[in-house]
Amino acid sequence: MKKVALLFVAILFATIAFAQSDLPIDPKTEKICFRKVINTVGSQDEVFNRIYSGFLNSYYKSPSTIVQQNDGRTLKGKHQLQLDNGDPVKSKWPWITYYFTIEVREGRVRYTLTDFMQKTQSNHPCEEWMNKEDPLYQPVWDSYLNQMAAFAEDWGQKFEESLVPEKVIEEEEW
Repeated sequence: MKKVALLFVAILFATIAFAQSDLPIDPKTEKICFRKVINTVGSQDEVFNRIYSGFLNSYYKSPSTIVQQNDGRTLKGKHQLQLDNGDPVKSKWPWITYYFTIEVREGRVRYTLTDFMQKTQSNHPCEEWMNKEDPLYQPVWDSYLNQMAAFAEDWGQKFEESLVPEKVIEEEEW
């Protein structure tokens, strides 16, 4: 009976340690995963072209180098971002690699940002930063997680803005 109670308390503490962060976790992969479905207007090809020309070409410097799959319905890519640790020497700030997937269907689009990894000699999943019980825990990890959430929110907002079709101005004939 004591073992069962002790096991229950251990599971409860482990759950609390991972539940303290408000980042979305995919239940299947147990990884940080920002995902949203957006309703849109236009044919599948029109929406796909707006995404590529309106979002990817403006958000990324060279989208052709980061896009790994482009089949006209799905875009998959890999990119990186640099987090701020408060140190004035920017070379000490951690680099984070992430993957994005954009899926286009008739009348809707879904984007997913996932697989956030800290680039070091051996890549470390950013989910490790959520464990406050880790003996190597550092308070700056909370800042890193908040910066990742802010990045994902900004990315999603700019993506949604790119889905709005441009207004066509019809010229009057004189």
